[in-house]
Order: sequence, then structure tokens, then C-alpha cells
Amino acid sequence: MRQPFPAYIPAIDGLRAIAVIAVIVFHVDFLKVLPGGFTGVDMFFVVSGYVISQSLSHRGDVVFFEYLRDFYRRRFLRILPALLVVLSTSFVVSAMVMPQFWLSELINRTGLAAFFGLSNFVLAGNTDTYFSPTADLNPYLHTWSLGVEEQFYVIFPAIYFFWLRWKKKAPMVWAVIPVLALTSLVISAVQTHTDPLLAFYLLPGRFWELAAGALLFQLIDAGRLSALPPWLARWLLPCGIALVAAGFLLAERNHFPFPWALVTVLGTMMMIAAVAIPRDIAPSLLQRCLQSPLATYIGRLSFSLYLWHWPVAVFFRWTTGLELLGVQLLYPIIVVALAAGSYHWIETPIRNGRSIFQRSAWINAAAAFTAVGALWWGALWVSDNAERLSLSQTSNTYDWYAYKHYPKEEITKLDEPLLAGRQIFVMGDSHTAAYRTMLHLASLKLGIKVVEYEKGGCGVVSLIGPDPQRCAVRREADLNDIAQRAKPGDIVFLASLRMPELDGSEWRRGRNFVINEALSELTPAQMAKARTSADAMLTRLEAAKLHVLIDAPKPLLMAPANRCSDWFNKMNPVCTPGLTMERAQLERLRAPQMRLLNGLQGDYPDLTVWDPFPLLCPGATCSAYDASGKPLYFDSNHLSGHGNRVLAPSFTKVVLGIWKRDPVSNNLGE
Repeated sequence: MRQPFPAYIPAIDGLRAIAVIAVIVFHVDFLKVLPGGFTGVDMFFVVSGYVISQSLSHRGDVVFFEYLRDFYRRRFLRILPALLVVLSTSFVVSAMVMPQFWLSELINRTGLAAFFGLSNFVLAGNTDTYFSPTADLNPYLHTWSLGVEEQFYVIFPAIYFFWLRWKKKAPMVWAVIPVLALTSLVISAVQTHTDPLLAFYLLPGRFWELAAGALLFQLIDAGRLSALPPWLARWLLPCGIALVAAGFLLAERNHFPFPWALVTVLGTMMMIAAVAIPRDIAPSLLQRCLQSPLATYIGRLSFSLYLWHWPVAVFFRWTTGLELLGVQLLYPIIVVALAAGSYHWIETPIRNGRSIFQRSAWINAAAAFTAVGALWWGALWVSDNAERLSLSQTSNTYDWYAYKHYPKEEITKLDEPLLAGRQIFVMGDSHTAAYRTMLHLASLKLGIKVVEYEKGGCGVVSLIGPDPQRCAVRREADLNDIAQRAKPGDIVFLASLRMPELDGSEWRRGRNFVINEALSELTPAQMAKARTSADAMLTRLEAAKLHVLIDAPKPLLMAPANRCSDWFNKMNPVCTPGLTMERAQLERLRAPQMRLLNGLQGDYPDLTVWDPFPLLCPGATCSAYDASGKPLYFDSNHLSGHGNRVLAPSFTKVVLGIWKRDPVSNNLGE
């Protein structure tokens, strides 16, 4: 005779505890003990598929509309309250301690999409993976998995209702979920190799993991696993733990979710089966550990722990850093306190309350949509007005940001007829945008048009290697557009990073070591490739009778000024190298590029080199700040708004000098 199926299985909360602890340990990189701890999310997916199927299994006798209405009422109460609190809090804290920078748009879009369960789409459309260093700075990164689950909840209840109604009358319905799961597994396998971001972040490549839990429940509920031999039943739990542990320790990021998620999914299914199949024998020691009071309590907190652990880690990274021992001791205390408060004061009262708000599906849905809309609008306002809440010096956006403000100072336009119709085309990587204030000032002063072609990471004539091949299509499109719009005598300003970056280097080994290591990368072969790229670009522009202006390599910093200028982040290990650098070291680092520039100037008469280095570093020490204490740099290599204003007169003078030498403009007044 089959044992009655339990409504609540404490050991499943123990599985949730294992999953969330693995994810947290991985995310804070604690002693690198769980390099595959991210597979804890896959455990959550299987458990969610199982638990949702169990919760729906006793509602197949109601009409379809009532079935869906009750399901979504319970999902709203379960997910939204804590999620909305975490998202709203994170937006406010982000505005307070995180300077707005080049990743901010992606970060804000991720958070705003998370209100509607769509953050995984934003992340899938980005170029960085879940494991890239920039992902560590996004406080909403972890919401991708909630997006996958919420999208699963949109389609799965209807599929499951169909199975509930017809499982006894039409045996073919038993094939629906297996076929969908197998299709999803194939999609996952293909996309892991062809488009890993889609495989990782989107439901089509993850559906099979949630469906695995649903399939397991169907089999257990139908009694098809109750006849397992006792010896096999005893080995399910230890074997499942071994597979899950293998995922935690060995899962390869470059082969995920397929095939490595299979290991964790299969292990989780075995563990659930071991604790869920009704049996008369006493639970094993392992099962007793899983259903111990501590394990089940952590499991009940797992949703709140998952919600809070990541933004807290990100905010520590932005401020004190996570490397300090005191922070490492404080971090789990803060996370557990926030999670416990969230569970006891938000999750539980709202989910278990008996008011009309909790009981009425219509009122519940109306309140949910109202709350989501209002808090989303508030988050949007915060993201657009972050400087009003910021505790950072960067809240002075006029001095810090190179692309936000119309000039406050009075600008007298030069009255020179031969400047009429002149154009400057600016082409390069993110340093093009970092010159925007300077370019705007030159445009107003000279009365000329400035056209920008900017693509982060796509340097042009970088002088330290070949121009990136991945940017070739974009570069060609920009050059074709310039060819169509430019007139003979116009200027093309090529602005890019032209020195090896120093931020993030191993400064504990000494500055000489870092500089020598950076110089060792500028091999003769690399410099030859740099020359080839430069020749290709300059020959093409010269043939179009355009003047070319190149900025010589600017000083670089060892740490980002925007992260290391406030009282709450100066102790961050990222900031240990400091915001000053010896001029002689930087001159040595840029010597190969300057030699290359000198050679290019000799071969291309229409090439002008503008050197901002002396203006940004007038003394023996280069600093992030000038003598007045204002920032010259925004981060470790991009200029600030004030830095732009320091350079603007020199740049304007150089541009005038080019046109004065232009035969077409030989009547230009002195």
C-alpha cells in the first residue's frame, strides 16, 4: 500500500539551504573553495519545478481560470514583496555610493527590468558573461534567475493543468513535459556553443532544469518510483550529494549550462527522490542533517538570503572592498540579519495573512501591479537623479563628468569666415566620449560641427597593437560615413587609449615591475602590427584629402579616481596603489608609442600630433587632481569634465593651427 504523500518535506528546505550557501560562497569568492558554486542556482531550478508541481497537483478539479487565478495570487504574495523591497533599497544605495559610469546604463536597465521579471533579457543582450569582472559591479545581476523562474510560471501552469485533467484519459499527455524538456535540453546544448549568453540567461535553454523537477514529482506522485529496491533507495541520497558536490567543485564555466548543469540537475533529482518517496524506514543520517532545524531554517530563509546577499556584496566591493578581514566577518552577519528581517517581517506576514488583500485574487493583483508600477517609477527617478542622493564627490557632475553639461562659462565665438562649414570627425573608443566636453567647447568657440563615432573597446590607431578585428565592420561603416559627409580640408580626430592600462595590475610587486611587464608586451611584432593598422588608416584618410589629428598617450592612473576619492572607499584594496604616479615612469611607458608617432609624422604630412600629457602632468608627479584639487580624471584613464576644460584651449589652438596651414584656408586670420 502506498504511503500518503506528505504536504511538506523538511529535507527539501535543507536542499535549498545547500543551494543558497553554495551560491553565496561562490559569489564572495570565499577561499575559492567552491569554484562551481554557481550551480546552486540549478539546484533551485529543480527544487522549484518539483515544489510548484506539488502545489498545483491538488487543484486540477477546479475550472481553469480559477486554477490560474489562485496560482498567481500565491506567486505574487510569495515573490513580489521581498523582491520589491530589495530592488528599491538597492536603487537608493546604488545612487548613494556608486558613481555613475560607463556600466551604469546597463546596471540601471537590469534593475528596472527586474521589477517585471525581465532582467535576464537585458543581461543576455549584453556582451559580458555572468563570470566577467564587470558583472561583479552590477547589484541586480542575480535577478536573472528570478526572471527565468517567473517566465516559467507564465507558461508552466497551463501545461500542467492540461496534464492534470487528461493524465488518466489520454496517456499521451504524459509525453508533453518530457518532449518540452528534451527540446529545451537540445537548445541548451546548441546555444552553449553558439550563443552562450542566451543559453545561460534565457528560459528556452533552462526550461529543462525546472521541468526535471516537475517530471520527478509526476513520477513520485503516480507511485512509479515507490517500488525501488531498498538498496537503491538507500544510495540515492549519497549519490545525489556526490553529483551535486562534483558540480560545486568541477563545473566548467565555458561548458555551461550544457553539459555541466546535467550533473547538478541529476544529483538534485536523486536527492529529492531520496527524501520525497514515502517509505516506512527511519531516515538516514544524511537525511536527518538535511531536515535538522538549522538546515530547514536556512532553507526557509533561502529566498531572502539569495535576494540580499548579492547587492550587499556589490556595495561592499564599491566601498570598503570584500578583501578586508573585518568586512568578511561583517558580511554574513549583515546578510543573515537582512534576510531574517525580510523573512519574518515581510515574506511571512504577507504570505500567511488572512486579510481581503491576501485572500482576494483581484485585489491582490491590483495591489501587486500598483506596487510594481509605483516602485519602478521611483527607481527610474533615482537612476535619473542619482547625484541628488549621492554621498560621493562625483555628485559634482560638472567637474567629474565629461559628457553631461552645457558649458557654464561664457564663450566668445571666433568671427572667422573661413571657419564656416568646417567639420571635425572624431573616431575611436570610449576615450572619444571622454573628450566630449572639450569637443563641445571647441565647437562653440570655433563655430564648427563635431561628429562623433564612438565604440567602447574599438580603439583606432592605438599604437600598442593592431586595431581590433572584432571592430572591423563598425570601423568600416564609420569610415564610409565620413567619406560621404566630409569635405577636403576637414579634420579627423582619432582619439583612443594608447597605453597599456595600469588599473588592476600587481602593484604589490613594485612599480618598476609593473611598468617593465607592460613594456614587455609591446614586442616588435606588436608594434609592427600597430604600424600596419596606422598606415592603413592614415593612407585612406590622406587619400580623401582630410587632415588627421591624433592625441599622444595621456597619463594613466593606478587606481580609479571615481572609486577612490571618498571617505567610504579610500580603504578599499582597489585604491591601495593611490592616485599619483611618477612622470618618469609614465614617460618610459609611452616611449615606444611616441617613437612610432614620430615616424608616422615623417611619412604623413597631413598628420598632426597633439600631446595633452604636459597639461595633465606639469610636474614630476602625475595626479588625478590638479593644483586646485579638482579632478583631472574620472576613473583611471578617462578624463573628467574639469580635465576636458583644462585641455580645451590647447586643443582649440591646435585645430586652428591645422586650418591655418591648409592651402584651402590660407586666408584665415592670425
